[in-house]
Amino acid sequence: MLTKENISKAAKEKITDIGGFLVDVKMNTNNNITIHFDKNEGVLIEDCISVTKHVESIFDRDVEDYELSVCSAGLSQPFKVSEQYLKNIGKEVSIKLKDGKRKSGVIKFFDENLTLEILKKKKGSKKDYIIEEIIIPIDQIKETKLKINFK
Repeated sequence: MLTKENISKAAKEKITDIGGFLVDVKMNTNNNITIHFDKNEGVLIEDCISVTKHVESIFDRDVEDYELSVCSAGLSQPFKVSEQYLKNIGKEVSIKLKDGKRKSGVIKFFDENLTLEILKKKKGSKKDYIIEEIIIPIDQIKETKLKINFK
């Protein structure tokens, strides 16, 4: 039977097998299915093909009548699973908190809290900065996105 849970389970089997992690499965009423996943070393087109073939081997397209897209999680998309925080330790992120405040910094550590290294202006100085670590409880975070720097 074609359900989001069954698709997720089938996709997760193969994604785990190739060293990745499932980020999200979207399925609409027309049976258009999109599977997003990621790997620490990045997703290759061969990985997407492998996951597609695995899911199609379990759910017959002729019987179930569905459309399937398998792709990487995307750099501009908000984080959805804890593995994305772990993958991006040492990288700069932009965070929107549930209270509306925003924080930017480098992920230093992640467990049930996020440790973020931020640059703060030194008191009384317009040019000097200090590095400060802050700890943000994960339940206070509304959205986290990777900052993309072209240097």
